[in-house]
Amino acid sequence: MLITHQRIRKAAAVLLVMFVFCASLCAQSGRHGEKLTAVPAPVDTPAANSVTPSSAARLPEKTQLLVARQTTHKHLRTEDVVFASFVKRLNEYTNVECLPLGDMKQSQAAARAKTETVRPVVIVTFDIDSYAGGTIILNSQDLEIEYFLFAPRSGKKQTQGKVYFQSVGSGRLRKSNWPNGTPVKMTPEDAGIEAAESLYQWLVFAAATRKTSP
Repeated sequence: MLITHQRIRKAAAVLLVMFVFCASLCAQSGRHGEKLTAVPAPVDTPAANSVTPSSAARLPEKTQLLVARQTTHKHLRTEDVVFASFVKRLNEYTNVECLPLGDMKQSQAAARAKTETVRPVVIVTFDIDSYAGGTIILNSQDLEIEYFLFAPRSGKKQTQGKVYFQSVGSGRLRKSNWPNGTPVKMTPEDAGIEAAESLYQWLVFAAATRKTSP
């Protein structure tokens, strides 16, 4: 009978230990659950250096640009793509509207600006980039792209910029000396966007300068 009571006490002790252990596990499990629910869900945020037309500084008033182009004698298909991308990007900005003038020479664009009272004239010129390290590249598909803005009434050149387009697989790399040099773009669309954004930044700066001048 003594043995029976001892066994009962041992069994009870074992059950008590198991109960305390399980209770401790449940408590820890509950605390872990609270920590997991307290973690905030990830939020997608745009890159800090990304610049879109909607987030860029805006022109204070509507600006119409008369836009022309001067193609190369070969008139590569990529020239059309660059120019279309250039115009499209500018039109995406608030208070900017591009009106086409067609094909003309740089001197003609300056002359046209003299006949305008408000609207400046912008011309995008193309030149085939056939040189690399003093070597002439035959049938080169690379381009030097420049834009010029001429003031209305005077026809004076107010700003200009250059972008290089290098086709994929051209077998050479132009050193642009970035950030002090001009950028090299591997797609014609990117080249057009780069030129448009450069011109737009100048337009915003010029507008701010006029606003603060006495």
